[in-house]
Amino acid sequence: MEATENRSWEHTFSDMIYWKWEGEARTSAANVSSAVGFMERTLKLTKGAKVLDLGCARGHHSIGLASRGYDVTGLEFSDAFIEVARQNVADAGGAVRLVHGDMTQMVFDKEFDAVILWGNTFGMFSHEDNVRTLHGIARALRAGGLALIDTQNYKGLPEKLTKTWEFHPQDANLLFLEQGTKDVRNGRFGFDVTVLDIATGKRHEMQFSWRLYLLPELEEMLVDAGLVLKRVYGDDPRFVDWKSWRPGEPDPYSPEGFTENAAKRILLCRKEKNE
Repeated sequence: MEATENRSWEHTFSDMIYWKWEGEARTSAANVSSAVGFMERTLKLTKGAKVLDLGCARGHHSIGLASRGYDVTGLEFSDAFIEVARQNVADAGGAVRLVHGDMTQMVFDKEFDAVILWGNTFGMFSHEDNVRTLHGIARALRAGGLALIDTQNYKGLPEKLTKTWEFHPQDANLLFLEQGTKDVRNGRFGFDVTVLDIATGKRHEMQFSWRLYLLPELEEMLVDAGLVLKRVYGDDPRFVDWKSWRPGEPDPYSPEGFTENAAKRILLCRKEKNE
């Protein structure tokens, strides 16, 4: 059985080096606006709806949702991330409630009309904690509430493991070494990142690992948690009009875009009844 005590993600997100490596582009103004627009449209949010943003990081999506008239709570585990989120929320007018907590151990009870888990976070935990997260989402939702869970459409473990290195484009002192990983026994894949600061000699390790779930497995897990899968969105360019889409507009993910070739697999789920 997969070890439940494996929580390497706690260290990975313990400081702000993650944003130097990969995270900055995800929170550009255009990317945030596009993601928030897709969330708003897909969840069919009405003004004043209570929304829970899980793993809200530095608060960008939470702030974007609040600016459109929704009552937003952002949950974040990382001390470093939530400190920045608090400042960002304050700078934006303080319209977001921030909670320092662990999404695998949520205690919300029928408080929200919608729950969002964005940014390919789901699957990063142990299987047991992934299951706990889904049960926590179901408990947090009111009857009829919707959850939007962003995952990648991986269909199998990688055959070959990559190894790359590159310097940060704006900081030549930061060298990033990336090594692909996989764990056949536990159905996990990912990569380890070593960050070297050439100027100071400091070294930082980040481990990223996701449990591979096929869609039928995910659907069974959702049903067990009290959620019904209503729709799956994808980004296959054969069926999604990326040519006419412009950055800042709602992401054009669609049910037709979910194919075997889609990179995205975004789950729209509904809580049918209260526990």
